[in-house]
Amino acid sequence: MAVKDKKRVTSKNTVEDMTMTPNERILKNITELYTTGLNPGDGIKLGLKSICDDPLVNSPCHCPRKRISCMVIGNHSAGKSSFLNWYIGETVQSTGVAIETRGFSFLTSGRKRETLKGDATLHYFSHLEDIKQFGGIENNLFTEVSTSKEKNFSCTDFIDTPGLVDGDMNYPFDVASSIVWMADYVDLIIIFFDPIGQALCKRTVDVIRRLNDTGHAEKMQYYMSKADQVETELDRQRVLIQITQNLGAHIKNQHAFKLPTIFLPRPDGEDPPIPNAIQDVCQDIDQAIRLTVQKNLSTLKTDCERILTRIDQRVVEDVAARAKNNSRRFYGVMLTLLSWMVFLMLAVLSLCQVYDQPLAQRLVQKLTEVSPQLTLASEGVVKEMVAVLRFEDVTAFYYAAGALAAVYLVNWVAIRIVWTKLPTLVKKEKAKMEEYKKYVKGMSTVREQMYKDYFKQLQTED
Repeated sequence: MAVKDKKRVTSKNTVEDMTMTPNERILKNITELYTTGLNPGDGIKLGLKSICDDPLVNSPCHCPRKRISCMVIGNHSAGKSSFLNWYIGETVQSTGVAIETRGFSFLTSGRKRETLKGDATLHYFSHLEDIKQFGGIENNLFTEVSTSKEKNFSCTDFIDTPGLVDGDMNYPFDVASSIVWMADYVDLIIIFFDPIGQALCKRTVDVIRRLNDTGHAEKMQYYMSKADQVETELDRQRVLIQITQNLGAHIKNQHAFKLPTIFLPRPDGEDPPIPNAIQDVCQDIDQAIRLTVQKNLSTLKTDCERILTRIDQRVVEDVAARAKNNSRRFYGVMLTLLSWMVFLMLAVLSLCQVYDQPLAQRLVQKLTEVSPQLTLASEGVVKEMVAVLRFEDVTAFYYAAGALAAVYLVNWVAIRIVWTKLPTLVKKEKAKMEEYKKYVKGMSTVREQMYKDYFKQLQTED
């Protein structure tokens, strides 16, 4: 039964891979290398993340996501939700003149149509957990999971932000700050300007300024949406000039600033004869996907090299630790011998000092009764030692005994320090690290093949 299930899973994965675009397949494979590793079908799940987190390696890494994140910003009724519905090919977002989007809506690809709310959204996008720092935002997070395969939606997670309006409009959380915070986690920021009265609302301009000031200028692309609602070419040019002039003071990359006009293609195909750069938006998304593929491949290379370097470093550290332990063992033995010598000297001095005391004499009598010959033979030697080592001045004896006791105590502390062994790798750990090394080298080989696949699809596109 297990064999049949394994074949069924393998067959299912093969069909999915055949329907994927090359970029989607590469992004998926990179993520799997971090989570399940090589040949996950064999039942062994040893991903790069697990190796990095192993205390033996201890080289933290982050698992790259298999989709890019694209955040869409704009004033109220700028056509954000309408564009996303058009791109996905499915009506997943409400549209209309009323303010439909008051929170953040995440649009992602999945196997089943589903809607997730606050807590479920944060579990699904766990890397955004810290967004809860903006009070009131959790109840205004939503996720729409769609099965659509239109365009490059399977490689893209969209974030539809709240429509920005001026006046007395009160949001349940700090919209501007949360958008700026979210920008750190996205690969592309698309900004729509509505030409009908709301294009330059203060909130929109403030968000753009803050995004530019926080280093996100290179991610940002600007479009004037709903261009087909402007009646004449002269009016369109006036709106474009007005928007450009007002944004000029807030945009960092002015030399690369573009403001194409876009509108959604009409169902009947009767589009007005005005420039429509909506495909440029799609190309911006495609370009972000290609750059993410390159970035993830580069990250994979960096992480593999860092792990291999860390493993070699641990081996060198282990050799050094063993050498230090051998040195400490030698010094420990020497200090132990010195300690016993000091203790013996202290004992001899003390016995010599109390030799003529009644207690010492009774002890000698007892020894004589037990071993008369040995006691008589050594008595002369003992008396000579007493004559030489005994202090006539008791104070001098106390000083000598105290000095020896101090030396003994210092020596004992030194022994405790010297005998402290450095941790070393056991045989099993060495074998495990060697296995990691071979495994990571195998991942590097897979990475090279993914690069070839990436270049191959570029040549095919050309």
